[in-house]
Amino acid sequence: MKKLILSVTALAACSVGAYAQGVIQFNSSSGSGVVQINGVTDTTQDINAELLYSSTATGTFTPVAEMLLSSSNTSGDGAPGFDSSDIITAAGDITFKKSGALFDTHGNAFAPSASAGVGATGFFMVEGWTGTANSLPAASSTVAVGTTAVFSDVLSSGQSPIVASLVNMPTLNLATTTVVPEPSTLAMAGVGLASMLMFRRRNK
Repeated sequence: MKKLILSVTALAACSVGAYAQGVIQFNSSSGSGVVQINGVTDTTQDINAELLYSSTATGTFTPVAEMLLSSSNTSGDGAPGFDSSDIITAAGDITFKKSGALFDTHGNAFAPSASAGVGATGFFMVEGWTGTANSLPAASSTVAVGTTAVFSDVLSSGQSPIVASLVNMPTLNLATTTVVPEPSTLAMAGVGLASMLMFRRRNK
């Protein structure tokens, strides 16, 4: 009877472990990936960053968490999926470690998806941008923006001695972009300049 009870208990523990929610921290300090701005490792400027997740390397990537300079929230809700509670402060996300790593100073554990269990491999990308915009699409053309390549990490339990983090995040380089005028705009400007020169010659 004791053996039966022990077997059932062990089986139940395995089942709980298999279906437990997997989580990850918005933290790259355990790996080698760093944040750069125009090719130079950033150790002095906090940035906005968004963590995106997919169950496959070529699937649709959806938000997991954001660190925004405009946010004062310090704690995510830990529930699967993304909502406003998963938008946390970016204060100190670079300047706390001063190593170029991204780091959530409050140690939140985020659950990418209800279907992503402990031990599952998740595929991620990190988007980053400077400035005050609350999303990468809204960021001005005068700020530095960038996105990592797709990478994978294994999700852990939130109660693990070591909670999963972005160990395999590659370098995130934020590059300053400039708006290049469309050819039609340049052509119009050329016509306008030529007309102005002809007008000046006629008036001489």
